Amino acid sequence: MRLWLIRHAKSSWTSRARSDFDRPLNARGERDGPKIQAWLAQQAHPAEWIWTSDAARTLATAEFVSRAFPNATLMPDHRLYGASPETLIGMVRETPAQIHTAAIIAHNPGITWCINLLVGKRVLDNLPTFGVALLEWEGDAQALAAGSADLCILTSPKALPPE
Repeated sequence: MRLWLIRHAKSSWTSRARSDFDRPLNARGERDGPKIQAWLAQQAHPAEWIWTSDAARTLATAEFVSRAFPNATLMPDHRLYGASPETLIGMVRETPAQIHTAAIIAHNPGITWCINLLVGKRVLDNLPTFGVALLEWEGDAQALAAGSADLCILTSPKALPPE
């Protein structure tokens, strides 16, 4: 099984009237969207199922991801807002059995901690905004556990070549 773990794109802090949950993407987030979308669309293992936080910035990020993986089912879920690694793993385990590649779009620090937990060692300190990791493990979604996954891909908008 494969899992794309994706942090939301860069969001805006300019409007103090907005709650954290309602923050939109900023100009950089909007610029990075098409770049990561195009890169994801070229990958060999498209997601078939996309779990996403229902916060404004993750839903906006999910639009780019779902265009890269047009055959995927998009599943917004409030449990992913500020989720712990354990919650993220629990969501993966809820993925339908027929799915072989899923994605989760969520927030830091949970997404970074989840990558490290699943790989079984500290592979990164901070997944950047719109950072993407692809993990792979033997078995189905139920087999996902701490230390069970291999990190196959780790990238971010700044790591990709300029357009």
